[in-house]
Amino acid sequence: MSDWLMSLPIWEAIRVSGIVSYLLLFSGMMLGILHGMPSFAGKTKAVLYKWHTRSTWAGFLIGITHGMIIYVDQYSPFTWKEIWIPFTTPTHPVAYGVGTLAVYGMLILLLTSDLRNKIKKPLWYAVHLLSYPIFFMALFHGIFTGSDTGTAAAKLMYALTGIGLIGMTVYRMTLKGNRTGHVKLSK
Repeated sequence: MSDWLMSLPIWEAIRVSGIVSYLLLFSGMMLGILHGMPSFAGKTKAVLYKWHTRSTWAGFLIGITHGMIIYVDQYSPFTWKEIWIPFTTPTHPVAYGVGTLAVYGMLILLLTSDLRNKIKKPLWYAVHLLSYPIFFMALFHGIFTGSDTGTAAAKLMYALTGIGLIGMTVYRMTLKGNRTGHVKLSK
């Protein structure tokens, strides 16, 4: 069985699962921000919420898979301790540690979201706002540990997702409190 496992494209699986996880988490963030837009209601709001939840959970689960595959990698294997305990890797301990913390943060976010009807809304909201630093932790992890980071495509992906998330957040903040959902332009 182990020979069969070692014949699989492990390195490619690690790279692809990391990128897919990151992009799904980005999608979940963007859909969550859109869900909060005052201009969306009814079925559209429900669909945004459903896909926000699905993409975030999928990103988290693929992220867990990404970390677990590293254990069987022959080129640069990690121990279970290095995978689950932040800052214990011999190379790039900060970047890998931040990635591990992002996974733990996502778990807390997802669990508190599933329990949001059982906890007070201000607590849920405060925890949910941690999604921003958690996202940027995942971005940091990808930039500083990703083997594809030097490519133009990866640089573009990281730039567009980081700037896109900040831009959408700023736009959403301009709408906060405006019931019509339209930005008021001052003269």
